[in-house]
Amino acid sequence: MEKGLFHELYKRSCELEMGRCPSPALSGFLHGYLSVYSMVRIYPWLEESFGEPYEIHERVREIARFIEPLAGNKNLPADVRAGYVVDLMDAYQLYSDLNFLNTALDAAYDILTPWGSDKIVLPCRTPNICRLLCSCYYFTGEMENGILAGSLIFEALGSIRDLGRQGLMAWWDTFCFYEDVVGAMELPEPERVRLAEERVRLAVSVKQEEEEMIERFVLSTRDDLELFGRVFCILSRREFAIHDKLYGKKE
Repeated sequence: MEKGLFHELYKRSCELEMGRCPSPALSGFLHGYLSVYSMVRIYPWLEESFGEPYEIHERVREIARFIEPLAGNKNLPADVRAGYVVDLMDAYQLYSDLNFLNTALDAAYDILTPWGSDKIVLPCRTPNICRLLCSCYYFTGEMENGILAGSLIFEALGSIRDLGRQGLMAWWDTFCFYEDVVGAMELPEPERVRLAEERVRLAVSVKQEEEEMIERFVLSTRDDLELFGRVFCILSRREFAIHDKLYGKKE
């Protein structure tokens, strides 16, 4: 059923006018298409189901064009704006438009360094801000970004029971992103092991919440485009993981 639902959502997503989608929905669609692109590029026979890589590549660019002004919008709350900045950086890794990266880095340091200051000051201690620090570390190599991101990660892990399942979902991608981007380079071995163990333990709760989210979407009228985008992202990652498990070792 899940596979059929994903193909249905993919077909429907291709018919959506992204410019008419609410802004919070764009991130889910962007990351869903990034997963589909990676899947088709690695397993080219999937073009029959999902189209050619170029078509998906252009869809990512289209969505990124709508995200770009949001990343530069100083009137948005810092946390919300940080999410769009990271989305733009993620899009850049597929669509290598330096304008995207320059816009994103300018916005990132506008958020993280108050006017007249040359030091990072965190406007809040949220998953989006942590992802922003990880992305800045990835693109600039500046150690301070990685150190601050690590402090937020272990602070969140220390209070994970107080976050609740919704709080865990908000942090989950950030835990994974931090481990992949910063942790592998900067964390001492004991902390890397701890983070990896925490991810395994928390994955059960994350899977349960995702299942409930998918069920809510299936039972809804499906007019909630933000929920659509989140479910599309979840299912596209799962579809990629299935193909990777089946064929990855043969590539």
